Amino acid sequence: MINNDDSIAGRGLSRNSVGLPTVLMQSIAQIAPAVGVLTTIAFNTQQAGLGAPSTYIAAFIVGLVVAISLAQLGKHLPSAGGFYTYVSATVGPRSGFMVGWLYSWVVALIPGGLASYTGFVLQTELQQNYGVDIPWQLITCAILLVVGYTGYKGILASGKMLTVLSIVEMLIVAGLSISGLVSPGPGGITFSGFNPASSTSPHGFFLAVVLSIFAFTGWEGAAAVAEEARNPRKVIPQAIIGSMILLGIYYVFCAWGIQIGWGTAHLDGLANSKENPAFVVAHRLWGHGWLLVLLALLNSGIAVCIACTVDSTRNWYAMARAEAMPQWLNRIHPVHRTPYTAVIAQTVLALIVGVVGGGFLAPDQSFFMLGTLATIIYVFVYLMGNIGVARFFLTTARGELNVLIHIIFPIVSTVALCFVLYYSLVPLPDPPVSYAPVAFGILLVAGLLMLWRLQRSGRTNWMTLSRYVVDSEVSAPPQDPDVDVQVGKFGV
Repeated sequence: MINNDDSIAGRGLSRNSVGLPTVLMQSIAQIAPAVGVLTTIAFNTQQAGLGAPSTYIAAFIVGLVVAISLAQLGKHLPSAGGFYTYVSATVGPRSGFMVGWLYSWVVALIPGGLASYTGFVLQTELQQNYGVDIPWQLITCAILLVVGYTGYKGILASGKMLTVLSIVEMLIVAGLSISGLVSPGPGGITFSGFNPASSTSPHGFFLAVVLSIFAFTGWEGAAAVAEEARNPRKVIPQAIIGSMILLGIYYVFCAWGIQIGWGTAHLDGLANSKENPAFVVAHRLWGHGWLLVLLALLNSGIAVCIACTVDSTRNWYAMARAEAMPQWLNRIHPVHRTPYTAVIAQTVLALIVGVVGGGFLAPDQSFFMLGTLATIIYVFVYLMGNIGVARFFLTTARGELNVLIHIIFPIVSTVALCFVLYYSLVPLPDPPVSYAPVAFGILLVAGLLMLWRLQRSGRTNWMTLSRYVVDSEVSAPPQDPDVDVQVGKFGV
């Protein structure tokens, strides 16, 4: 296990630094409340019409089932490695490595794509409304440098920053939704949006649900701060499930409020609006105060980038600590207690993805391509996690087995995730979004080559990930020699 003295001696992350509120905000920020609403409401209305709010309800139910099931592993295996550790300890070290490899890379790539998209939207809106032209590349670099500096300063700085930004963004978009209900557009206030039968078609409703499920991803970000949290076996599951419940209510309410504010009698205009519908509603209701919604988007973009930086760098650190990644990613800053070399590497990667990738593909298309890539990888990670939950509670923790949570929930969510993956790729989107499966193939092959090298290296530490967990808990010995599930009193 990880000793409490490790952080004091400068050998590990800063233990017992953050409580439930910060861990909860880590998950909420990574889900991206404002970005989630602003980037999905038009598509969901296009597909489901008046029933768009109900698509968020359906997606919330599916996402909550996935989160409740996978949060169970956080009670037994709290580690900076997150799902890397979970899958290594329950399914097997090879599977765990591939999960950690794919997940850490895509979470590291997202800040670059999101920062360039945020910069692109800001440039476009300011230019159209005020004639002010700030290059999106400049905004992108500014966002990522702020994010990198915040990540470098430590979990307390990151936690405070993403908490403030996330609360502000949520209040602004919620305020816009309330304004829409107070001053509804043509059609007035209706509760029909909560009824799936109000959707344009069953097929459209289903497609909107698929997109909405992706909008809920990010709740697993709490797992990466386990070694820096107080009482992680308790707060990590609470943060995972709590973030899903809070964001479920938030998404449904905001989608409903924005539709009402636009006017339910003219939802075709919302669905086909060339400008973000929330901006249009804000112009009508708030006048020049619409800039607050633009600020919410900026806040959300920065908060997500911070959360993803924390998540990816902790995963890289955990993998490097177990000799599964280059050792220089394992270095901890003596003062800030952060994996500072991993933070620097992630910041450089994000700048390349944001500026070069955004310039080559266009910022919005680069972001959508990364979103599709993330969907593929998230489905793989969650599926492997589901297998791990069932296996762990059927063997090692059989005394705690709950058939509904540990068997039925993983089966149901696995089926739902397969549908999400299928409808995300069939029919294949137009380029460059269609490059996502190719990018996944490249990452997969690179990961398999790394795994092959690890197996030939003679090193074995990477196969014993479960020793790097917080606190003491003695579990039964593994049932399979290829699966290391002992989480007892190991030394690091």
